Amino acid sequence: MPMQQLVICCALFVLFLGAFSPEGRYLVRASDGGQPGIDKNGSSGMASRSPRGDSQRGEGLYNASCVVCHGPRAAGGIGPRLAGNPVLSNEQAFWKTVYEGRHVMPPLKDAVTKRQMADIQAWLQALP
Repeated sequence: MPMQQLVICCALFVLFLGAFSPEGRYLVRASDGGQPGIDKNGSSGMASRSPRGDSQRGEGLYNASCVVCHGPRAAGGIGPRLAGNPVLSNEQAFWKTVYEGRHVMPPLKDAVTKRQMADIQAWLQALP
């Protein structure tokens, strides 16, 4: 699949998820009541100190939002393999990629909360 078609496909998928979510706005429902992508502790929009995640919640959130591109159990697909990926232990790189996007991955700053991403990160870090 040519890169342009892949980017369009991913963008449409993200829009589709947002259009049919209960809030009509977020990829996954916020369970922590926080504002998506808002970092109350820093001005950059990236997490200056990420919350401690819940890996059980993270698995469900991953399967609701990330599995389409990163594959089941984060084994890779359209997006890279996340299980065992060194970016998971580099807080700054992880949050920058999540909030700003990278290559065909869209920026998720306004789509998921800091708590949701911490939950997903905790689950990913628990994978072999």
